[in-house]
Amino acid sequence: MNYEVKFGTADWNLWPISNDYEQVFPRVKKLGISYVEIGIYTPSKELSPSRISEIVNQQKKHGIEISAALFSLTPDVWPKGALSNLESEFLSEFGVFLKALEELGIKHANIWTGADGVHANLDSVNSSLKQMNELAKKFDGVVSIEYKADTVFPDGMSLLKQLEKYEHLKVLLDTGHAFALEEDVLALLKVLQESNKLGAMHLGDALTGDSDADLPCGRVHDFEAIFKKMQEIQFNGPANFDLYGAAIDVNGPGPIPILQESQDHVIESLRRLNP
Repeated sequence: MNYEVKFGTADWNLWPISNDYEQVFPRVKKLGISYVEIGIYTPSKELSPSRISEIVNQQKKHGIEISAALFSLTPDVWPKGALSNLESEFLSEFGVFLKALEELGIKHANIWTGADGVHANLDSVNSSLKQMNELAKKFDGVVSIEYKADTVFPDGMSLLKQLEKYEHLKVLLDTGHAFALEEDVLALLKVLQESNKLGAMHLGDALTGDSDADLPCGRVHDFEAIFKKMQEIQFNGPANFDLYGAAIDVNGPGPIPILQESQDHVIESLRRLNP
């Protein structure tokens, strides 16, 4: 492949099989994937010194590079909100998250704010964003926030607008979420890059209105034009498969086949772009 972007997978795509790095990393490697994004719910527990040591040992053992980590703010862990709840421990955990990533040499810190819904207190959210921006300023890497329908950051352009005054916070573009919203992914890539706000990507497919489908790449949309645009704008951040919805679908083929389907589509699309 001539295009040097870090195409990889999120580890949570394999969680229906196991969330043990000893089980996940070799399966990923067997698929010909070398880059992994790890999912974290509570950094102070999941990125303790002993866990950091385990992660380092496992990635070395299996020849894996961790290209990003996602701090996933789920409603069950943060029932009263995270960014919107100034009494929560979110900012403390966010600081732990960034410190641990620096110890691990991980340059991309991603955040998903599912705990903060469309009716979240925006003053509180902006207060948290301001403090996150200060923490991100000291981080030797890139901090990106993922948007999704029915959250406080419901679409790409509104998140971009909210982050305009925060120099050190960027946007994570999930293609599946964008397709579900009927966003123009090519135009969005262009405007995010021109605004210097494109921090990271998740790759997945979706039908209109189904942000949780997380279908394999190429199932509905051809990604060749997206990869061409990524080349044109020289995006060199992580682009990881996020296929969790399809991975846990009891009527689907399971995690390994959907990852293989996505990987095959990436390889074929890049082959056509770079014959």
